[in-house]
Amino acid sequence: MPFVIANPQQLGPTLKGFRKQTGLTQVQMVRQSGLGQKTISLLETEPWRCSVDSLLRYLSAVDVAISLDLVATLRGSGNEAW
Repeated sequence: MPFVIANPQQLGPTLKGFRKQTGLTQVQMVRQSGLGQKTISLLETEPWRCSVDSLLRYLSAVDVAISLDLVATLRGSGNEAW
């Protein structure tokens, strides 16, 4: 089931939900991901303070992949400059 994340405040609780769904504690996530406990906690509470590398390592530990989709209604025809 896809999860749509529209802002950083939605990312943290979603990550925590994935971790809990896999039955892992934060301590177990440290071992599984190789990240520090502080980083695990930050990803779940203030993900905007973490690196993309940390996010990808966290997601890998809970067997979750990222899929990015262009939302055409927000960008018009898609021809605008970033």
